[in-house]
Amino acid sequence: MDQNEKSRGLLPESKENADISVVSTKRVVLTDKHSLFQMQEMIKPAAEALKKGELAVFPTETVYGLGAGIYSEEGIKRIFQVKGRPSDNPLIVHIADINETADLIHDSAPDLFYKLAERFWPGPVTFVLPKSHKISDTVSGGKPSVAIRFPSHPIAQILINLAGQPIAAPSANISGKPSSTRSEHLQELVGKVEWIIDNGPITIGLESTIISLLQTPPVLLRPGPITVEKLKEIIPNLEFNLKSSKALAPGMKYRHYAPEALIKLVPWTENLSKLVKDVEEYYICLREEKKEILILATAETINYYTARGYSAISMGSRSNLYSIAQNLFHALRTIDALGYRWGIIEGFEEAGLGFALMNRIEKAASGRS
Repeated sequence: MDQNEKSRGLLPESKENADISVVSTKRVVLTDKHSLFQMQEMIKPAAEALKKGELAVFPTETVYGLGAGIYSEEGIKRIFQVKGRPSDNPLIVHIADINETADLIHDSAPDLFYKLAERFWPGPVTFVLPKSHKISDTVSGGKPSVAIRFPSHPIAQILINLAGQPIAAPSANISGKPSSTRSEHLQELVGKVEWIIDNGPITIGLESTIISLLQTPPVLLRPGPITVEKLKEIIPNLEFNLKSSKALAPGMKYRHYAPEALIKLVPWTENLSKLVKDVEEYYICLREEKKEILILATAETINYYTARGYSAISMGSRSNLYSIAQNLFHALRTIDALGYRWGIIEGFEEAGLGFALMNRIEKAASGRS
């Protein structure tokens, strides 16, 4: 690396005793101190690399994404290889201008799409529509549809614009594991991707809401930051399909968000006192079995557990579920990082953002608790 490259913030990372499957990873670190012009100059090499089949991790407002240019079949296939992602699990196509949908959709989109896009784009919602011939079956998981999102994160928009094409990107993590929302989470992809654009902690922390517009009425495939309550202001007859046996959209069919540790979800009751007693009961039971357990608590309950000598961390406050969302995946990763073999997590009321939180927590706990 020459001095100019170093001064631009390109920090090469590699692994010792690397084999041919390992690539050199450059990390571009961006902060609020960088001007728009500086960001563009620092991101430009990664954007150019996407056109050549290289991969770039980049921030969005939801989670970090692992991207390739949609017209680079080599890059798209590498996403699946790097993540260990099943080939029938479609990718989300990220755009930076709603006019780009003209090349991605088979025919004219329904009027409802434009109404929803005007309300929620750019932002954390993905729409599933009939795909055009320009979308490969690799991107769509072999399906005749395409999932499209217009992220609001300025760095994501800059990268897409500089690449000169939409970017297909799932979350930047190994398949099945918690999504990446902080800089340290990206370490697992060092040596596997050519570029990491690091912008620190992610604002929202939960993947986008996904709505299928392939049928009438539309169907919610994945809850997310745009809540059901907000969606029903425009789609009062919205239907739900969250547990399909087919991967109709990213986040369906396959197990997601799970750490190596076993997760026990303690369902929400309307009495917080009962909830902590239920958590305590499970904790004592597992501890008697010589299990190593960490409780994923909240600001309202953490003192109850720590005062009794139980191992616990707080994910945030129940009075601000966005604080829980921002910390959820980091908390799940922390269980493994601290060496615990079990995690007990408090449940939430399935309303508003709590519906999306419980969707992720239930998937993390499914089949393992």
